[in-house]
Amino acid sequence: MHNRNVIKGQYHCPLLKKGSSGASVKKMQIKLIAAGYAPGKIDGIFGPLTESAVLAFQKNCGLVQDGIVGKMTWTALGVSCEKPPENHCPTLAQGNTGPAVVKLQGLLKTKGFYKGNIDGIFGPLTKSAVLAFQATMGLVQDGIVGRKTWSALGVICW
Repeated sequence: MHNRNVIKGQYHCPLLKKGSSGASVKKMQIKLIAAGYAPGKIDGIFGPLTESAVLAFQKNCGLVQDGIVGKMTWTALGVSCEKPPENHCPTLAQGNTGPAVVKLQGLLKTKGFYKGNIDGIFGPLTKSAVLAFQATMGLVQDGIVGRKTWSALGVICW
């Protein structure tokens, strides 16, 4: 999330170039492969092979061939730069608070695992409910709500 900047409700794709690294570069490398280009290893490092793949992609798409992945290149790769994708399955653990915890507590209560107040605070009661739910569903019992636990709760994760 640290690569995303929301200004006046508009989502801006991260600007990537040779020397960039991280999850956004990895995402871009995966998109390049899906488009039929070879950025080298999917390692999250924008090196010479990734730059060559970007330049070839930009050329074939009629974009400015500068090796910089900005809004136009992201859009050509099929990424929407207009608004941030909503994460329906955030990883939650004891200590987290907020609307996602409210949603979790409500789902656990509906399924009969959570008996406390729906207060948006992931405390010991919520953790106990998560552990019991995970045990019932045959999931790893770690008290952490990730994609598998959300999916088991009926949430569609992207």
